[in-house]
Amino acid sequence: MDFQPTRATILTIDDSTYQFMPHPFFLDEVYAQEGGEAVIYQVHDMTRNLLMALKVTMPLFRGEQIARAASALAPYKDIAGLRVGDRLCLTKPRFAKLIAAYPDLEYAILMPWLNGHTWAGFVLDRVAATRYTHEQARSLALATAHVLWDLESHHLTHTDIAGGNIIIAPDMRRVELLDIESLYAHGSPVPKLHSMGSPGYQHRKLDQRGQCRPEGDRFAGAILLAEMLSWWSPQVRALTPNHAESLFQPLELQVTDQYHPAYPRLFAVRSALYTICPPALALFDQAWTSPDLAQCPELSSWAMCLIQGRRG
Repeated sequence: MDFQPTRATILTIDDSTYQFMPHPFFLDEVYAQEGGEAVIYQVHDMTRNLLMALKVTMPLFRGEQIARAASALAPYKDIAGLRVGDRLCLTKPRFAKLIAAYPDLEYAILMPWLNGHTWAGFVLDRVAATRYTHEQARSLALATAHVLWDLESHHLTHTDIAGGNIIIAPDMRRVELLDIESLYAHGSPVPKLHSMGSPGYQHRKLDQRGQCRPEGDRFAGAILLAEMLSWWSPQVRALTPNHAESLFQPLELQVTDQYHPAYPRLFAVRSALYTICPPALALFDQAWTSPDLAQCPELSSWAMCLIQGRRG
């Protein structure tokens, strides 16, 4: 990709002027996070004094589908957890001069910058995990369950719930979802490139539709919530490999054999769930032993059990 902005690079988009922010440790370099399909830059909207994210897609993945996804997401930007749905796609008809100067910015996305860290990053940070309390676990899981319940009540499926796709606010009481381009509205045609989810969060019995279905977030959501509710346990952390971003690897999910290598960790997770919220253990067991996604508990059940647990 030819686009290589510096601290001196200034972009004018609509009525705002944007400056690229410095890397927190290398002040002469711009703050950029590179993924498999795009590079995300932190930029400062100097007109409105806001931090924003500029997502520049790699040429192989660039195309009209990005603009279509941005338009499709617009009606849902006010739903809890979907702040990054408030986005602007840079297209040639509207931003011809800008894209002529920087061709790689065609189909780039401008959206809010989210402060915080991902759940996957928190799992990797074992030092921070030693300060993770019961109360933080309950608050974080409840906030996450509320977001997932809100999606399901609006007949929406994220389709790729995973630790790397959820941003946690510093106070651990609010969460935001990332990578919402694959958001599925129930009743819509199944996209050609349907989401199968992320390793460590996939049900074993997925058909060709993957997680693009009304109940598509239920199993991944159950695993994510179980992680949040059990990570306070020193035993759970000790039984989880240091390099792991999730509690279970794909072949460990839904094992019931007590001689399986993952079984001690499963036992520790179940014990931690019972300690912090006994009804959550029943929901986890239902998802873990479910024959398909439809037999997993509804996401509202998680929220309600955590609300009742807090009152108790």
